[in-house]
Amino acid sequence: MLGKLLKYEWKGLQLPFLIMLVVLAGTTILTCGVILTINPKFDETIVGYSVIALIFSIFLYYFGLIGCSLGTTLIVVIRFYKTCYTDQGYLTHTLPVSAKQLLNTKILAAVVTNLLMVVAIVTSIFIIIQVGLHHVFSFVPDYMEYTYAQFYREFIEVFIGAFREFEDEFGISFGLYFVYLIAYGLISLIANIITVFGCVSLGQLFTKHRIVGAIAAYFIVQFILQILGSFTAIPMYGRMLRGAYQDDITVFGVMSPTMNMTLLIVVITAVLMYFINLHMMTKKLNLE
Repeated sequence: MLGKLLKYEWKGLQLPFLIMLVVLAGTTILTCGVILTINPKFDETIVGYSVIALIFSIFLYYFGLIGCSLGTTLIVVIRFYKTCYTDQGYLTHTLPVSAKQLLNTKILAAVVTNLLMVVAIVTSIFIIIQVGLHHVFSFVPDYMEYTYAQFYREFIEVFIGAFREFEDEFGISFGLYFVYLIAYGLISLIANIITVFGCVSLGQLFTKHRIVGAIAAYFIVQFILQILGSFTAIPMYGRMLRGAYQDDITVFGVMSPTMNMTLLIVVITAVLMYFINLHMMTKKLNLE
């Protein structure tokens, strides 16, 4: 049944998600195209126009990234609201599944959709960097004997050296730190989605203006999290001050306790919001 529910969710999400991908692809192609127009062999006026166009395209690409990131979150939230608390909810809640199964499916679909957008954004940035590097090296004279492959070999050597310096400075290997960040980001993503869904559910407590109520609940929750986050950062500042007089203190040793405490608060909030979602979807359901 979970597979059928996920398929049902994806049918509702695929069109707006594809629109987000089209926007991302369009801004990526535009930026790459502008990069390829820059040619130092042209006169200064044309090169100047090309640089200005590149700056504008980068700004457009940047706003495209923000729009796609926020847009992906927005489409899953709108989907959750419409299928659970509007007239579409009559069909959703007549399905032969429990509210818990329904909620878990929507959370899973939202997480997968956001992860796909993250992969798309990382791929887009990688493509732009590759196009830029290839274009730059296409103007390097042959007699300089400096090729793209040689650049990559030197870059890898510098990168390996940076790994050693990273471990000495941070007190943890780059690989372990990367795994830590991936796990941290994934847990934060799941917790944030559940929290946003919970704010949508809290908005249903308002007889009228439910969307406004959901937005207000979101800002209140974020305000509380910001205050709690400020308190969790106090020990980090204390360790930073003590670190000025200690040689054995590391960056990860200073930052990790605060990051872990912040994540713990976010997870606890998400757990509370999860049960709020279940309560609203079973005991307080009042469809528009």
